[in-house]
Amino acid sequence: MISWIDIKFKNQYQNSANASGLRFQFCDYGNGFDATVGKEIEKFILFLRKNFYFPIRLNVLFCNTHAFRHHIDRHTYYGAFYSMDDEKRTVYPRISIAAKVCESNALQDVFFTLAHEITHYYQWYFLEDEKRTDRSLEIEANKWAKYILYLYLNEHTSSRSEL
Repeated sequence: MISWIDIKFKNQYQNSANASGLRFQFCDYGNGFDATVGKEIEKFILFLRKNFYFPIRLNVLFCNTHAFRHHIDRHTYYGAFYSMDDEKRTVYPRISIAAKVCESNALQDVFFTLAHEITHYYQWYFLEDEKRTDRSLEIEANKWAKYILYLYLNEHTSSRSEL
């Protein structure tokens, strides 16, 4: 079982990667991407950066769509982790998230999907994806996503009540 790397353990995981951290960008930000949603996503990203360490740079792309369709079997999905693996790990991993908030994709669902996919990043980092079944990896990613979302909402709600 993997875990996310708590920021207080950052020094134990620093490695020879050229870059670390969590980076993000919005595609179509000026073209219909809801600015309010963008600000809420930025708050969630700040929470993640403040609390967790990303030893190899992770790039996240938030897309202005409510879902993606798989090109082969046409199933619907909301996020994907791409390891971009090469032997030297010089190409940084990436996550794509469907971030258009609508009835079928609430803001909390966007956060959940991001946390789920970040768990796959940590599974990849700790090489768990090579040792375990897809089912066990998915179950673990869902558990971590629930936990991270709980932490965020708990902190976010308590900080609002202090205002």
